Amino acid sequence: MKIKILFFASIREVFDCHEKIVDIKHDENLTPNVLIENFSITEKGPWLTLLNKKKIVRVAINQTLVEWQSPLRDGDELAFLPPITGG
Repeated sequence: MKIKILFFASIREVFDCHEKIVDIKHDENLTPNVLIENFSITEKGPWLTLLNKKKIVRVAINQTLVEWQSPLRDGDELAFLPPITGG
């Protein structure tokens, strides 16, 4: 299953890219939460940073804000949205 992942603001800086397409073995229970937990174990680095910020990061699937436990399907677009600050 292919998932397009979008990174915004400070998360984009951590990953040093705006988007990434990942090919994941089909998993009927795949959620944004499961995805980052798995990647934080296998790839570490920025995925661990994202996992540690999970409480303040929102997720969107196909441009709709969802919960971390929402299911992902083949071809979905997953976005990680950190809190926006400004001044």
